Amino acid sequence: MYWLAVVCGVISCAHAQLTAQSSLAPELRECYTDPALVNRNNLPPTTMPVLIDIIRKIEDNPNINVDLRQLAVLLLHTYRQDGIEYHQPEVGSGVSSTILPFAPTFHSFYRHRLLLTRIIPGNLQVLSNTTVNSELKCALHYMLSTTVDARVRGNENSCNQLSQYRALRTARDVSLVNDDVEILDLSKLKGADSNGQIRQYNPKDDVESTYTGSSKSERQVLGQSTCPILSGVVNTRWGAVSAGNLIAGIAAGAELQQVPIQELTKSSILNYNNVQSSVTSIYPATLSGDLAEAVLIQGTERGNPSISIGTAGNWNSSQATRFYMLHSRLNIEMTDPEIRGDIDGFVLGTTLTSVLGVSSTLKLSQLLDMYYTARNGVYNPTLRACNRQALGQQYINSNRLASETYTFAAALDTNMPLRGTITGGLEDLVNSAVTNFQTYTANNLNDMNCITTEATTVDYRLKTNLYIVLDATWQYNAVYPAISYLLDNIEVSKYGSSVTLLNAFDGNIIVNKTFSISDFHTNYTLAKHQALFTGVNLESTLTNIRMMMHSELENEKTTNYVGGNATVLLFLLNSGNIQNTPAVWEQARILNETVPDLRIIFATATNQFDNLWNLVRDLHNDIRTISLNTEGTNVEISMNPILERIGQVGRRIINPTCGSVYPADSSSGSRHFEDFVEPGYINFYAMSPNYFYQNNDNRKIRITRSGAGSGSLIVCYSRVVPQPRQNATLSGYEENAVICQTLASSGNIEISLQNACDGYWTVNSCPFFYISVQSSAASSSLSATCAEKSCRFPYNIRYQVQVEELGCFSNAVTMSLSFVMLLSAIFVSLFSWH
Repeated sequence: MYWLAVVCGVISCAHAQLTAQSSLAPELRECYTDPALVNRNNLPPTTMPVLIDIIRKIEDNPNINVDLRQLAVLLLHTYRQDGIEYHQPEVGSGVSSTILPFAPTFHSFYRHRLLLTRIIPGNLQVLSNTTVNSELKCALHYMLSTTVDARVRGNENSCNQLSQYRALRTARDVSLVNDDVEILDLSKLKGADSNGQIRQYNPKDDVESTYTGSSKSERQVLGQSTCPILSGVVNTRWGAVSAGNLIAGIAAGAELQQVPIQELTKSSILNYNNVQSSVTSIYPATLSGDLAEAVLIQGTERGNPSISIGTAGNWNSSQATRFYMLHSRLNIEMTDPEIRGDIDGFVLGTTLTSVLGVSSTLKLSQLLDMYYTARNGVYNPTLRACNRQALGQQYINSNRLASETYTFAAALDTNMPLRGTITGGLEDLVNSAVTNFQTYTANNLNDMNCITTEATTVDYRLKTNLYIVLDATWQYNAVYPAISYLLDNIEVSKYGSSVTLLNAFDGNIIVNKTFSISDFHTNYTLAKHQALFTGVNLESTLTNIRMMMHSELENEKTTNYVGGNATVLLFLLNSGNIQNTPAVWEQARILNETVPDLRIIFATATNQFDNLWNLVRDLHNDIRTISLNTEGTNVEISMNPILERIGQVGRRIINPTCGSVYPADSSSGSRHFEDFVEPGYINFYAMSPNYFYQNNDNRKIRITRSGAGSGSLIVCYSRVVPQPRQNATLSGYEENAVICQTLASSGNIEISLQNACDGYWTVNSCPFFYISVQSSAASSSLSATCAEKSCRFPYNIRYQVQVEELGCFSNAVTMSLSFVMLLSAIFVSLFSWH
């Protein structure tokens, strides 16, 4: 209650836990009535980066001032409502426009209601409905809310045969639509009497009629679909995770409570002996909650003394992950994603007190970002998702778990309608469930471990302003997963890369520049793609892009932008016989010369090398052929070379006084920018000769440690190696191709640019200057030393990049100068010969 006064006014305090009521919460109803929101293909993919991105938006809202624990609770009470099912009206009955055929009736709702009303109460508060837009609100709701949709979709004969990470044409009748991941028929959603109906739907499929005496019971059951869709799941590199259980574990762990059993069984009689007097809140929020559901449902419906734990599944696509399909319709009370969410939520909740002791201002988004990362973890390399199996063994005590589960199962039995009555043996069922849980997690999850994670990921983070020029003749379901793959890997976020989507027809903007991965996916949909002009006009496109880039340079001049994100212009072209005229080449030449830090890359469906070679800086590496299919099964193979090429473009160090015109007498003087490097990671920079072509004895780059942090910084530079690093194997390069120096906790390292272009006649012939800043290997324990808002992780190391006396040199000026010098040299040579 201590924070109630702080947040009332910006947070609605008039909703008495409506997401815990037995009807669909009012502010979530548009997610089930608006056809654009019902179709999840119009919403961002359900991935951990998207979840973190939306949470960051809430944290950055100037009207919301809550801490980690408060926000976790508010997310649960605002956006999570487990167990929502579609209920087909009786055949032949009249359908009222005032009836919404959705209600929380699936078994997961009853545990959810106890959780929100008795175990993690929210002081009658929810976030305002205007906190995020409708698309992101519904995306959050679907990611946090656990339920199973068992309606027939038409692809059941194939979806159950696919492995966890294989892409597939999903959950749809291929004869109806061309959308690779469409499962809902929007034409059937326009009327209020048919919201939520799935294709090829038979009303009888959703109704189980059983006769006990003369009574008939009707409910939505796991009837026909052999691979039902599990909601409330987000995709991560380390397996699918139930986000609701994850956030619930964090919320419960942030303020552990002993909840009296009487609070959970109000007005009911407890029918079991040897029950604890209370439960510890983090257990029903995570592990014992799902175990209790499995015990009660399987114990009353299956009659098997061995409780089955774990049900695997697969995503509809390897990239555009929106639908998680279970491989079975039986024993789905504790699926694989729920197991992972339970373990992760339990571990993070259990360790949260010590974590907040390191940094009391830690944000929820930071906690998730550190845990679901390839290296470092939550202040300790052991505390990360790739180490889930060891963490489970370390933090989960089987005896304690069994006693907590037994107690909560007894309480849940008084709250959940079941198909039978357990008259004895509950303790044996619980012990079976706990034993099978431990066995299953040890042998069946098979998630990527930390050794494999580090071996298959890079030790640098991309910060790239990526401009994608899209040929709209691509089929959406072929090119969208490819774009998603790139954006996930360059880490589009407020701390990383940005993306701008342009039309190859004329260079006009489709999706404006954004650092939000969720905003991009919300704005680039099938409908948006189908409305685009098709075809490729390089002359118009390059002309418009040149004007846009020049405007960017002038803005950077105004804001004194000294350095930061790399800039890449990627053409994704499907059309053949691309027209390259002298006018096209002229526009590309001007663009390359006046925006020297820009790298143009072509990825084409057919070999266009002969057409495009004169438009790029490196004709051997900047033109690639890709093969994309509508099944999305070859995205990584096709796009990884493009991703690697993007990754080789270093972050920028520039002279902001140059703008787009490069005045000859313009000097940078002394300017600087701040940057951050994560322990064990490395940042790569590339500086164009346009800023140091003619000699100045005082021209230099200075790297200075400007913040605390563990370990030293290693600064390397090279003229030939784009990604210089210490002790790298450099076959084919001279011995001193890379020079490195170590920067301890204080001082600076100066890199002279004196005579850096000696022997080169033109700016274009002089190579870039490549610099890297690397943190020494991460230690076993990291501290929170970076509190600035620009710090992605609290243990990031801050440093300063300072430039001295950079100049402005355009190729046109230097070519005329070089021509005069060349004539002079020839004249002197001839005179000397005579």
